[in-house]
Amino acid sequence: MESIRKRPLAAIAACALLAAGTTACGGATRSSSSTQGGGTTAGGGVALSDGTPAPAGDVDKVTWAVYAEPASLDWAFANDFPPLEIGANVCESLSAVTPEMEIVPALATGWRAPNPKTLVYTLRDGVRFHSGAPLTSEDVAYSLGRNLDRSVGSYYAGAYANVSKIEATGPNEVTIKLERPDAQLPSALATPAGRIESKAFLEQRGRSYGTPEGGIDCTGPFSFGSWTKGQSVTLERFDGYWDAERVPKIAQLEVDFIADPAARVNALASGTIDGTYQVPTSGFKRLGSSPTGTLSFGRAAGSYVAMVTSLDGPLRDVRIRRALSLAINRDGIISSVLDGAAEPLKAPVAPGAWGYAKETYRAAYDALPEPSGSVEEAKRLVQEAGAPSEPITVAITRDREEMPTIAAEMQRAAREIGLQLEIKSLAGNSYNALYSDAKARDGVDMLFSQWVPDFPDPLQLYQYMRGDNFYGYARWEDPDFMRLTSEAAGTADEEQRARLIAEAQERAVEAQIWIPLYTPYNPVFLNKRITGAPTSAVNLTYSWAADLGATG
Repeated sequence: MESIRKRPLAAIAACALLAAGTTACGGATRSSSSTQGGGTTAGGGVALSDGTPAPAGDVDKVTWAVYAEPASLDWAFANDFPPLEIGANVCESLSAVTPEMEIVPALATGWRAPNPKTLVYTLRDGVRFHSGAPLTSEDVAYSLGRNLDRSVGSYYAGAYANVSKIEATGPNEVTIKLERPDAQLPSALATPAGRIESKAFLEQRGRSYGTPEGGIDCTGPFSFGSWTKGQSVTLERFDGYWDAERVPKIAQLEVDFIADPAARVNALASGTIDGTYQVPTSGFKRLGSSPTGTLSFGRAAGSYVAMVTSLDGPLRDVRIRRALSLAINRDGIISSVLDGAAEPLKAPVAPGAWGYAKETYRAAYDALPEPSGSVEEAKRLVQEAGAPSEPITVAITRDREEMPTIAAEMQRAAREIGLQLEIKSLAGNSYNALYSDAKARDGVDMLFSQWVPDFPDPLQLYQYMRGDNFYGYARWEDPDFMRLTSEAAGTADEEQRARLIAEAQERAVEAQIWIPLYTPYNPVFLNKRITGAPTSAVNLTYSWAADLGATG
């Protein structure tokens, strides 16, 4: 599977629009190295790694690959994997998402909530921007405030929907006032929605900020070095980084833009490029046995689902939706599309999105029925409901290599249980329009999408299923689901919130508004001379390159 374009937090969005050209959220093979830092074997014989071995020394230069040149390195406009993956090593947030999918202090040492509608962050002492200027509360308030400024047009404004005011209330203190309690905001501030930049630098650079000419000046383990248009971005080790334990072991990181999947595989296999998270599925077998380096795989938080877009047509009856879901051969899809590099999903949100109360989520998930069940049961549901006279129309684009295969399997499953299913093939741009244009969805009953949460909280994705949400295309307004997700959004206690979300999950699985298909694994290829990269899918939010170094 080759590409995921990430739609950023527009409602804290994380919809992978499936049109560009990489596996930033997918992938794994049957030939994972045994030299990892521990792991498990998943379905299909795929070995999952908990991480790559820790580095033993320094490296002068590492050359990395991404699939496209960023439009900007301004985090407010980072809407694709390349700028996010590069920027995560340069700019930081108040908190951080770790490779273990936990949220920990970063530029803030912590926060408190004196009341449900107030958050007070205490900033870390001794932090400096790459220019040498000290981090101040004014910098933080100004940076976060950009997301409230309509003239900026931040893609992350949705994360601040409940924020009324952000102000510096002390030399090392920033206070955020809310219009209503928002349990997700502290987590959102660990993502690019919470990135911090020098106020003076932002004002000085103006519209050139984040461009090849303007650059960026943040606090991360790497500083912006140079940007050669059409070729690469170079980052330099920041020796003045505040976290002495994570000062990089590599002096320079060159990130090359390689759009062609075959060229990317060739560059990795030849050693021209040292590594990438964006490993094309077509290169899994070759790179999995390459003497040049090691292809490793970790769990990701992405969910590949079939989204019902209308409850007015042939999918109006929940029994038809359940029957179709039961009849789908998910293992066959995973084998054909990802060479076994994924696992079937039982719910619309993958286990990789559990960042807290993991035992509660695990117990609730394990209690769910298996997604692919008895064909006889599926036939019984169709007979009970009555087969719709009109066919189910599923939209695909052949620009996405997995969609024709998945749609063909759904068509086979539908035929086997007495349903009609037609496949409507669209050009890539026309398919992308389905995600934002209701008129474009006329005559379409179902479409495919991969959703990737920005931070580890299942509520972030479940809220998109609500009938009052922009992405709730089917306008499903189950009273229990609406109540549970609303209550969870305002519940600060994580265990209590998890129980509410687990109940909402049951309703979502029963309704099959988003038919869960699979969660792909996260690939990373490293040349044999380097090691240390996380295998979990945190490369868009975590300073992954600071973990790289020389092999022993």
